[in-house]
Parts: sequence; structure tokens; C-alpha cells
Amino acid sequence: MAVIEGGVSGSLVEVGVGAAVAQHITAKPIPHGALGHYRSSVRFALANAQAAASRLWEIRNTSTNLIIPTRLEVRWTQTAAHTAAILDALQLFRLTAFTAVDTTNTVTPTASVRRTSGMAAAPGGAAIRHVTVAGVAAGMTGGTLTKDGGFASIIEQWLLLAQPTASTIVPIIKEMLDDVNGAHPFVLAQNEGLEIENQVLLGAAAGSSVTVDFSWAEVTAF
Repeated sequence: MAVIEGGVSGSLVEVGVGAAVAQHITAKPIPHGALGHYRSSVRFALANAQAAASRLWEIRNTSTNLIIPTRLEVRWTQTAAHTAAILDALQLFRLTAFTAVDTTNTVTPTASVRRTSGMAAAPGGAAIRHVTVAGVAAGMTGGTLTKDGGFASIIEQWLLLAQPTASTIVPIIKEMLDDVNGAHPFVLAQNEGLEIENQVLLGAAAGSSVTVDFSWAEVTAF
């Protein structure tokens, strides 16, 4: 059944089975009202003897508005030889009862607002922390939070006893929030958030560089 008439071409757009003229669509960002869209990019290291379940990166919603994560890309590169070859992973967890961010071994990155006019200053109601740039075995500590029972996403890396020298070491890259094509995103209310942690205890010798690119919108309703 034809339901929409094109204002320029006069062509009809049909719904359901049948020949249909393609639609011209311009995707729009999530409406932000008086709030905004933001982005943060950070880099830190995994250290020698990096502990299992050690927290490496986190975001907490401190406000009564909603935070909608729109991108969380992780890049992971081995930078040093390991005591022994090991399969490690970084896990993404959704957090609730997140009443305080970590206070020890933390860095507070500077976030950017996507538009200086019409958007509230960065980082809005988001509190972002990542582990000390050079890496700390225990990760970040001191926060108050509750993790979901299972991780929401995971990225794996086979860490080598000796690094290859004949070619460039290629990073492992994963978009950890791959909710596209109409899938419902995470919606973080006040005192909710996300965190990335190390999964496996690393040996006395270890070394990785991790980059986290994170984008989000802050809205009053969704």
C-alpha cells in the first residue's frame, strides 16, 4: 500500500510487499534538548602482574538525567614480552548502585562536547575515570558499585611470550557497544554506569597499551 508521496519526485513509498521506490533518509542524532553529546578518548597500560578483575576504566552517571552510550571502541596492543603466553580478556560490565567512582590509581580525562553552542559543557553528568596511564597492577580502587552477574561484552587478546620483530604488531579492536539497526542501547540512570576490567591475572612480566574511545548523549527522557 502506498502511504507517502514524495514532495520532489512525486514517487510513492510503499510499506510491505511490493515494488517500492527507495527512501532518501538523513539519520539524526539522539535529541538532547538543553543537554548534549560528548566524547572522550583515553590511553593507559596493563602492568606487570595485572590483577584479575582489576578495574581499568569506568563511567558513572552522577545526574538525574539519562546517559546513553553511543560508542565504546577498545584498541588493545601488546607492548612487552610476557612471562608466559596467555589468553587474556577485557570485560565490559554494566553497573548499578554506583554511588562513588574509584579514588585510588585514577586519572580524570578531559571530555569534549560535540557542539559549543546549544549544548551543556562537557562532561555533563558523566564522571569518567581510567587507571593511571603507566598502569597499576591492582587497577582502580575505592569506588562503590555493583556489577551485573555477567559481562555485557568482551575482547580477547593472545599475549605472547616474545613479541614478533619482523612485522608491525596489529592491535585488537572491538566496538563493545554494537547495538545498531534499531537495537535498544544501554540507558544509564543516576548511579548507574559501565566499567572495563582485566579478566586474567598476568605474570611478573607483562605489558599492553589500551585505548578507549567513548561517546555518549545526555538526555532528560528516552
